Amino acid sequence: MSIEFVLTRRVPLRRFDLVATIAREEARAELAPVLVWAKQEVDASRRLDPVSLAQHLLGPGAGMITVAKRLLLICRDLQLVTDNFEGLTDQGVAAAKTGRVLQPDKGEWSLWTAEDPLLLFPIIGVAPRSGPQNGNEQRKRDEPRPRAEALPDWVRDAAGQVAPMLIDGRLARFDDIAAAAIEVSTTDELEVRWTVSDKPELRVVGNINGRHRIDQPITRGDLPDARTVWHELLASRRLDRSWDDNRQALMIPFVAATTEDERLNMRATLEFASPTLDGVGSFRDVKVPSIRLCPDSNRAATEWARYQIASQVSGIQTVRVFESLTQRVRTTFAGWSVELPSREDLARQFAGNTTHDARSRSYWAVQAALDWNL
Repeated sequence: MSIEFVLTRRVPLRRFDLVATIAREEARAELAPVLVWAKQEVDASRRLDPVSLAQHLLGPGAGMITVAKRLLLICRDLQLVTDNFEGLTDQGVAAAKTGRVLQPDKGEWSLWTAEDPLLLFPIIGVAPRSGPQNGNEQRKRDEPRPRAEALPDWVRDAAGQVAPMLIDGRLARFDDIAAAAIEVSTTDELEVRWTVSDKPELRVVGNINGRHRIDQPITRGDLPDARTVWHELLASRRLDRSWDDNRQALMIPFVAATTEDERLNMRATLEFASPTLDGVGSFRDVKVPSIRLCPDSNRAATEWARYQIASQVSGIQTVRVFESLTQRVRTTFAGWSVELPSREDLARQFAGNTTHDARSRSYWAVQAALDWNL
């Protein structure tokens, strides 16, 4: 589809403070070689044996075997290897490539969350709490203490899941977020920008806490395609039956073309107020420029073609010049049966539009050629 436009909307953020166990991606230099070794063992269909680990990485001796056992237990506790030590988990495979593991930490955390169907994950940022009160969280002496309540269901659904945080790109796993949380008032918000085209792009931009600038792409393969979105927008204005998929143009009668751009260039700008897409939600008002127009009937095509010929008369309209003009217009309306005016018809049309004393240049451009038999 040749049409391209951008749908945008505001996404307000909600912040929650709570005691939780959250694992964040960190470098663990002592585990990186263990995971590389484990990947090789798994690829060779061998069980993860501490004796083999000691021989390959640590050296001989009973003490090294004890260290190897401890390293494998750490990997198991970090959910990098399976409980039976027969393979790597998905997180372990990823960690073997990056050398970074998800390190759980129980403490006081701040969660920045957003409820939007276009976002892949409800939590977009996490940070450890640095103190009981700071910045604009200062509570006046006579203000009541905020009440802790359960997280909304759409946030709690993130429990046990792993996802990259939009705030910094780091992976996080939410092992335990069941505790009651205090919601902290915030004016932070994001903006979703969805470029609808044959090469779609979904981005999230915004600022969090005045310090973190977000401008991240979101990759998802379940978005409706450009044609589906466009037809939904057209249907919202009852224009879907007027759209010609083959010509990629909006079919209208000539009288509906009211501007020179619409009549000569056959282009229009369509406006959609708060468009809503099924399963995706609503967006800000959007203007889609340069929409192609085409006639909705042979009669409209003839009216359009006659107008374009009359509007494009320039210079003495000899037989050759006029044939060139009519051929260009006829090509524009290929596929329709159009009746084009002769030079005589055009001269009479121009003469009827003005008085004898104020004949237009267009009239004389045609009539002079006829008078001189050019």
